Amino acid sequence: MRNLTNIEIQTLQNQHCTADNWENIEVAENFSAEFVQNVQFSGKNQLGKFGKIFKLENGVVRNSGIFNATLHNCVIENDVYIANIHNVIANYEIKKGCFLTNIGTLSTTKGATFGNGVLVAAVNENGGRSIPIFEELSAQIAHILVFYRQQTELLEHIIKQIEKNCEKQKKLKRGIISEQAKIINCKAILNVKIGAGATISGAELLENGTISSEIDAPTLVGTGVIAKDFIFGKSSKITDGALIERCFVGEGCLVSKQFSATDCLFFANSEMMNGEAVSVFAAPYSVSHHKSSLLIANALSFCNIGSGTNMSNHAYKLGAVHQNVTERGCKFGSNSYLLSPAHIGAYTTILGAHKNHPNIANLPFSYLMEENCQSILIPAVNIFRIGTLRDVEKWQKRDRRQGKSHLDKITFDFLNPVIINKIIKGIEILQNLKNEKPDAEFYHYGNCKIHRHSLKKGIEYYQDAITIFLGDYLISRDEKGEIEKNIFLNAEWLDVAGLIVRKEFFYNTWNYILCNKKIDFQWIDKEFSYFEKDYIKIRNYFIDNYFVDKNLNQTEVLQKYISILKTLEIRLKKEADIEFFGNSKISYGIDFEQHQDYDFEQVRGSVEENSFLKNLFNDFKNKTEKAEKIIKNGL
Repeated sequence: MRNLTNIEIQTLQNQHCTADNWENIEVAENFSAEFVQNVQFSGKNQLGKFGKIFKLENGVVRNSGIFNATLHNCVIENDVYIANIHNVIANYEIKKGCFLTNIGTLSTTKGATFGNGVLVAAVNENGGRSIPIFEELSAQIAHILVFYRQQTELLEHIIKQIEKNCEKQKKLKRGIISEQAKIINCKAILNVKIGAGATISGAELLENGTISSEIDAPTLVGTGVIAKDFIFGKSSKITDGALIERCFVGEGCLVSKQFSATDCLFFANSEMMNGEAVSVFAAPYSVSHHKSSLLIANALSFCNIGSGTNMSNHAYKLGAVHQNVTERGCKFGSNSYLLSPAHIGAYTTILGAHKNHPNIANLPFSYLMEENCQSILIPAVNIFRIGTLRDVEKWQKRDRRQGKSHLDKITFDFLNPVIINKIIKGIEILQNLKNEKPDAEFYHYGNCKIHRHSLKKGIEYYQDAITIFLGDYLISRDEKGEIEKNIFLNAEWLDVAGLIVRKEFFYNTWNYILCNKKIDFQWIDKEFSYFEKDYIKIRNYFIDNYFVDKNLNQTEVLQKYISILKTLEIRLKKEADIEFFGNSKISYGIDFEQHQDYDFEQVRGSVEENSFLKNLFNDFKNKTEKAEKIIKNGL
């Protein structure tokens, strides 16, 4: 860098530029004053060269440079376009190739942390589970910080490292706008760090935040967004008047259509639109699309929220202290109501209003229904349904995260060890209820009512699930690979915000953190990555060494496995038929009733050609053939 020449100063003055001190301006060797017009400089500024030409989507061409702006204490790297800054750009380092136009204020103040260290009161509205957010926060680290409050020493170590990271942010002399970022038509951006390739278009107010972004994983902040005290992850989209305060929005997330969020953590591929969330921990693939949805003090994962869903936290005397936990894969029907506290098991469908605090964590795949103000539970009925299987199949296809690496680690396995252990407990619970009162018409468990027929069928469905789990394993044993001996201390597994891990893995992680004064978040990320990458090998080793009885008649298991697959295919075809025949055709062929069938087929297709069903039944066929081959050849 060098000082301006007298000729360059004269040229700038002729182009209506001013400076409080021209000697405080340094420029690149090949700087051209031609492309700096009507700019007011104050403080110390550095300017690069302006050789790039920007061609906009509408065909308009703009040469890089600075036009109609006020700059204070800024570093402008090469090939940047800045135009029509109505107030000021202050204390920013703007990297090469950025495009900034029609902005009110873009300013950073001393000591800014850019959203790092902001306390978010997730799950507990009164702040009992508050955690500091930071750029490297993953769903798994957040899970530890939010839900393991009893591990006080562990949390102190992690939070101290987060505080150190915040101190590093405070020492930055300027805010940073990284390479090829675009900021267009925005009113005010205050103390915000912006990543490479990000686009901010039409935002109303962004204050105290970080917009993580990379060239191959760009983040979008769109029209009308108001965000305070936030961190947005790579390849996320926050658009259409979203209102964000004290929130972490993770990679691939979508928050849009005037959704309002306060004190929330949203992780990979979650989608929030139209409704409202307060103190929500949304693990990956948590979705709420509809108006009038109110999510409060809840932990969610792979969930779907119906229109009008209300999670109420009104049952308190000493403040909003209660919480709900809704495990993986749950669905809330339209206008469903859940009064805190409650704990809902995985893949449960919630219909109606539930004010008596259901506690059914160990009865997954259930229907929770309302009848005469009573919570009615139908255990296991959801376990092999078209909707459930389709949900599992679609999640992996809807991964919007871009880039080479991801913070959140995700296990998509349907019948995983966590679920199977829950099913085993569920069988025990239902069997004990039956044994205690063998002739009862209804049973009561977890503040819910279970009909005797539902209990009986629930046991059968759970047992079928275990057979499917074992059968899937037996026909894929060649995939199990080599695993270090004695890797398991016990058979307990955890679902850690979307990642299925063995319980003692956390003991190892805790010991590492407690034994090291400096916590390396990259090391923790690698440990979680190992379990994500090698999950199948570790799961199969677990099944082979800790789940399968050595005296188990495996031929008998496979024969039952084949029988269940055939039964499931018949059952699922009947369920699918409902979607293609009878009442499903109502309203088709609206003006030509004789063409109802043809109109329906053009819109919906046929059950025989449905791609999901074809793939599902082909999978059943392949599994059946593998099992039959193993039986024929001997295990």
